[in-house]
Amino acid sequence: MSDFPFQRVLEFVRGVVPFDSLGEEDLLRTVRGMTIAFFPKGEVIIQQGGPPSENLYIIQSGSARVSFTPEVKAGEAEPPEKEDTGDILVDVRAEGETFGAVSMLQSREALFTVTAREDLICYLLPADIFKELVRSRGQFERHFSSSLSRNLEAVRRGAAEECRLPLVEGMQGASLGATLVRSPVKDLMSREVLTCLPATTIRAAARLMTQKRVGSVVVVESSGAPLGIITDTDLRVRVVAQGRDLDQSVVEVMSRPLHTIGPDEYGFEALLAMSRHGTDHIVVTQDDRVAGVISNHDLQTVSGVSPVGLINDIDNVASLEELVKLHSKIDRVLEMFLRQGGEARMMLELVTEFNDRLTIRLIELTESEMENQGLGNPPVPYTWMALGSEGRKEQTLRTDQDNAIIFTNVPEESQERIRKWFLSFAERVVAGLERCGFPRCLGGVMASNPEWCQSERDWRRTFNSWITNPDPRALRMAGIFFDYREIYAEADHLEKLDEALRATMEDNRLFLRFLAKNSLYNKPPLGFLRQFVVLKDGENKNKLNLKLSGLTPIVDAARVMALDQKVEATGARARLHEESPRRLVTNTLDRLDEIARRGLIKSDMAADLREAFSFITILRISLHLEARARGEVPDNFVDPANLNSLQRKMLKESFGVISKLQELLEHRYQTWLVA
Repeated sequence: MSDFPFQRVLEFVRGVVPFDSLGEEDLLRTVRGMTIAFFPKGEVIIQQGGPPSENLYIIQSGSARVSFTPEVKAGEAEPPEKEDTGDILVDVRAEGETFGAVSMLQSREALFTVTAREDLICYLLPADIFKELVRSRGQFERHFSSSLSRNLEAVRRGAAEECRLPLVEGMQGASLGATLVRSPVKDLMSREVLTCLPATTIRAAARLMTQKRVGSVVVVESSGAPLGIITDTDLRVRVVAQGRDLDQSVVEVMSRPLHTIGPDEYGFEALLAMSRHGTDHIVVTQDDRVAGVISNHDLQTVSGVSPVGLINDIDNVASLEELVKLHSKIDRVLEMFLRQGGEARMMLELVTEFNDRLTIRLIELTESEMENQGLGNPPVPYTWMALGSEGRKEQTLRTDQDNAIIFTNVPEESQERIRKWFLSFAERVVAGLERCGFPRCLGGVMASNPEWCQSERDWRRTFNSWITNPDPRALRMAGIFFDYREIYAEADHLEKLDEALRATMEDNRLFLRFLAKNSLYNKPPLGFLRQFVVLKDGENKNKLNLKLSGLTPIVDAARVMALDQKVEATGARARLHEESPRRLVTNTLDRLDEIARRGLIKSDMAADLREAFSFITILRISLHLEARARGEVPDNFVDPANLNSLQRKMLKESFGVISKLQELLEHRYQTWLVA
């Protein structure tokens, strides 16, 4: 320790966030409690696995290295070296930044090692003074609260190689920070965009494309605002094949409405947009002007594969047999992109896109088959509903089916006849999905079950009965059916069902308390001293259930609070998912975002829950891929002894956050008041 130059320290700390929010008197009192310490280059200040820090360290000069050393078991490869130290670099802290807060506030062993990267001078604030600031001042609580999201993001940045998912034969591995997932569109797009005015002829546009050797031309107004796009495909299909006059205006054959994306969106989102809209090009716009074009070829160049062509294959198959043959190809593309990884939201979006496209095409083929067999077309408009994890867009690879049919109200005397047609139709679709790799639901939650093939009127009655009489079965059904969305729709059945659900819930608020209590059933498996509580016997002895113990508690809690707040798809989310602004939200991550915005949970907790959900999801996917590579049937169980130390620590962090969520839910809905 050196002599304490009070005034110099005071002026420095005054500019450090969040100390800059303190009044003069509080700042003086805080600085008087500080000491100064010098750490030569290479000295370990905090040791991973050691006792919690006794001080908050504020860096005055120099820098500190934050790192993580994975546990290496016998037979495992050494982790990749970073900066020639053998451990994994997580972060570098420099002048004006801090370290030591997390372990101190949690009173637990340190997650990372902190080493002086160069000669380091720090101001040390003792734990008692620091904790009082965090307890009494919102700025400090928000800034220093334990953030699982920050820890996990740092690990993703610094430990991409360590988090590499396993390889399967014939596939190239990719880290969780793969180019396609982490690169913004502006880094992947073509900036030299060929444009033309609406009055340009088809002949002139084709000549320009040939001269410039590009595959598209964007049609723009004189102001530069884009109107549409002409691609090589448009010229073949709409001009050559139809024998059009080449002197017609490009407006006659351009693709519109124009699908656009912002330059700061991820490349993965551009790929999803192309898949969703069935196009090979997306125009990049900024301030309503053309900034570039990104093509399927651009994405395929950086990723080695693209699902856009496979989506087209699905849309164009002519029989169930052809669709069944595609499912192995779908698996290969999904596995490639799941291995290129990144955020769970993106991965699940891709899985959803494939599953939805396959289901829609199967429905179309089944309708045609029944018509050709003389059984007629659908007698009334209907909607094919996805439920459970599929309804939330949270399927991993292939889970069992959860689906239902809602059809337009008809006179009572006609209902059984019409339902008989839909049950026959549903059985064919369910059987087709089974052949494509989606097992039947063991609980019978499928559209082929008469109980789940109903008119709009009967569905309202069913929902009403569950809410007004919340017995155990009703609560189980609500946990599946209240996560519904449409895959194939011929009418606005679900918007009307949403309206009925809102109204019934408003008149029966006690139902939320029952639903909240039911959602506390699955507890995170953490015992005394934060040790994993594994299964004691059976075929999964010494294992954890990642789905029931990790994901289900988050899903259930988010559902309760979203129903409580009647959370709807609005703004950017509605546009991203192409949902009506009046539709209730079912996706767990979207629900967490909205209930945090409304103040039901703090923003830090929401960020931690999003990361916990994403981490467990990605871990579950990687284990599924490992099982499939070994020729085994994937399940949701993991032996924590088979995880590396980083994964075990992150899993414990995730379970800890989930426990806090359940405590909040129990308190908010006073679940002890219901039996």
